[in-house]
Amino acid sequence: MIDLAAFEADCRRDIPLLTAMQLSLVAYDNLQLTLAAPLAPNINNKGTAFGGSIASICLFGGWAVSTLAFAERGIADTEIVVYSSEMIFERPARGHLLVKAGPEPERFGTCVEALATGSDERLRFDVDVEVFHDAVRCARMRGVYVVWRR
Repeated sequence: MIDLAAFEADCRRDIPLLTAMQLSLVAYDNLQLTLAAPLAPNINNKGTAFGGSIASICLFGGWAVSTLAFAERGIADTEIVVYSSEMIFERPARGHLLVKAGPEPERFGTCVEALATGSDERLRFDVDVEVFHDAVRCARMRGVYVVWRR
C-alpha cells in the first residue's frame, strides 16, 4: 500500500522547490496521481500561473506518478528520469491549480513486465499530465520517461 504522505515528505526533503511552490500530493489511485498548488507562490507578473511553475509541476508529477506506480507493483529499486517532454499552454491559469498525472497504461505495463523479469535495459514509457483551474484545462504535457533497475 502506498503511503502518500510519507512519499510527499520524502519528496519535499529531497526537492526543496516543491515546498517553495507549495505543491501537495492529493490522491493516488489506479495509476493516477492528483496534485494541487496555490497560485500565490507560482504567480507571474500577469497575475496568472508562471509557465515555469506549471512545467516544473508537470515534470515532477510525471516522475512522482511513475515512482508510485512502479513501487505499488513491487518494483522500487528503479531510477526514473524524464527523457523528453512537450508542453502545451492552452489558456492562463488564474487561481488554484489541480493537476492529474498518469502513465500510458500499455507501455507502462510492458516496462513493469520487463523489470519484473530482471531486465537491466533502459525502458521508455509515456506519462500524460493535465493542469486545471476551475475545472478547465489550462495546460498539458506529454512526457517520455526512462526507467531502469539500479
